[in-house]
Amino acid sequence: MVATGAAPLVLAFLVVLTSACGSSSASSASRAEPVVPGSAPGSAVTAPDSGPVVAGKGIGSSGTAAALKATATYRTVIGNNAAGFVAAVGRLDADLVAGDLTAAQVDELAAQSAYDGFRMLESGNSVIASTLDERATDLVPGQTFAGLHAIERVLWSGGSSADALATVGGLVAQAPVAQYLLSRDSLAPEAIGTTAVDELSWVNDVAVPGKEEVYSHLDAVDIAATVAAAHAAFTAIEPLARTVSPTLTATAASHFTGLEAQVAGLGPPGLRADATFPPAALRTLAQQVDGTAALVARLSSLLASYGSGGASS
Repeated sequence: MVATGAAPLVLAFLVVLTSACGSSSASSASRAEPVVPGSAPGSAVTAPDSGPVVAGKGIGSSGTAAALKATATYRTVIGNNAAGFVAAVGRLDADLVAGDLTAAQVDELAAQSAYDGFRMLESGNSVIASTLDERATDLVPGQTFAGLHAIERVLWSGGSSADALATVGGLVAQAPVAQYLLSRDSLAPEAIGTTAVDELSWVNDVAVPGKEEVYSHLDAVDIAATVAAAHAAFTAIEPLARTVSPTLTATAASHFTGLEAQVAGLGPPGLRADATFPPAALRTLAQQVDGTAALVARLSSLLASYGSGGASS
């Protein structure tokens, strides 16, 4: 539910957040004026085969084309994740207006999964973090708890739809802002690989220990979504990587296949609480995550010539 006058509010946030843009963990990201215009909330984005990748010394035309394709493919992935986030937040809002807390739980988890798909690109923006996905443990004195986890607390701690409605309005306003900012990001191949590594590291640092969903205790949702996000990033650079180091790329691809199988073995995300997973299974999963991340990190370092430096939002 968007209150009257929400459109000017969104425009105001655009001004504030665009000026607040800082570097993300993908330190090699390339930055350019938008190739894909800001799309309507909830719509998918299909990026053209273009981007800011600049051919380095000794790079042939086929390598340059593959690098451009990797950038464009990943822009599409991020655009679709952002669109999915906008759509899930809209459904969550509608659920709360209708007083359907069961549906709201489903759509809150869906929004969380979509956010996991672009989390690393916004990790350096404290405004986005505080309004979309900040955890209660990250709050500074005097800061209001808002975003997905504030709604999670209401939905899984016996709160009412009215309580959640007090928070969801901010998400409804901020989701298309995040989508717009993400549409301006173009990552070079090395930065895409680095993002995948950061996502896998986050899985082991936060999701596997159960530190993200502290009220629903359904961190398997984040494990599945973030591993899938890392795999999508790897898939975007894989054709280029196979021309640079076919053996290492094939090994990384095999590790991702094994990792996805282990994640699938946890069962459908959102239906099994953290405490039900055997510690041994989580240790094995964490080891596979670490191994996969190490391979992708090695591969990413070989792609440094296929792009220009810069920073994402």
